[in-house]
Amino acid sequence: MPFEGRAGRPLESDGQFMARQLDVLRTTYPGWEIHLGADGPGAARWTAELRRPVTAQMLAAGMRERLVSHDAVTLASALAHQACLLHRRSSHWPG
Repeated sequence: MPFEGRAGRPLESDGQFMARQLDVLRTTYPGWEIHLGADGPGAARWTAELRRPVTAQMLAAGMRERLVSHDAVTLASALAHQACLLHRRSSHWPG
C-alpha cells in the first residue's frame, strides 16, 4: 500500500497545514494559549502558555507555565504530558 500521508501529495500549502495544526492544538488544549510565530525565514516557533496560575507545588510536580517548540508535533507531545500531570494531581491543586 503506498504512503498516503503528507509527503505523498501536497494537498495544501505549508501555511494552510500549519494553520490547521494550530487550530487542532487550540481545540485539543483549551486550557493553554497557543501561538505560532517565526524565529526567522522558515523557522517556526510554537508556544503555549497555561491559562491558570501555577503554584509552587505544581512546578515541583513538573508543570510548566510556558512551553516552546520548533514544530506542532513536539508541542503536542509536551502538551499531552502537561495535561497528564495536571489531571493526575488536579484534585490536590487549587484553581
